Amino acid sequence: MSPNNGGGVGLAYGAKIMAIKAGQSTGSFASSDIAKAVKYAADNGADVINMSFGGISKSYLVEEALIDASHDCVLVAAAGNDSAPTADGGGIDIYPAGYNYVIGVMAADNSGNLAKFSNWDFIIGENCEYELAAPGVNIYSTLPGDRYACWSGTSMAAPNVAAAAAIIRSKYTDKNKYTSRFIMGQLVSATSSIANMLRRFIIIVIYPRAMI
Repeated sequence: MSPNNGGGVGLAYGAKIMAIKAGQSTGSFASSDIAKAVKYAADNGADVINMSFGGISKSYLVEEALIDASHDCVLVAAAGNDSAPTADGGGIDIYPAGYNYVIGVMAADNSGNLAKFSNWDFIIGENCEYELAAPGVNIYSTLPGDRYACWSGTSMAAPNVAAAAAIIRSKYTDKNKYTSRFIMGQLVSATSSIANMLRRFIIIVIYPRAMI
């Protein structure tokens, strides 16, 4: 998106968007379609892949596509809206957000607290992992037919993290020197000057005291 006199402006408004349809008209997602979409994005030069979807089932096809893509792309996914902890806390694990090569994104509310609907990581460093929380309540976005509305969910939070990843990648363009893992590390490390800069930026622009 680019600045204009109406509508909205994305956080990484200078980024190019590769819109790929991985879901079906019914709202369901087939593993084969997800794998094809991820592979297409990676093969065509995507730096960041945002996945505002997820489920409790794992898929070898999807895992293989994501692992291949993770060498060149920062992978971001929504943690889900079941108000549930990960399975190690008696809840459910959501994938692809839970894979350790994907940044799993929870949702924060306007006060910077975990949104009531958001899933969360019960034990840090164990099995299924969600790494960050980002603004996910009443997010202004686009609808078909040149319309706009506010929506809530981890699917709205994940693109904020994807945008932050795109901003970092625009500074560190050499993928041989600065791998996708490096970009992920900048985002999730609390001591990173880059991450702190982005936190200040998003706190000011989106919500006060947001978690990213």
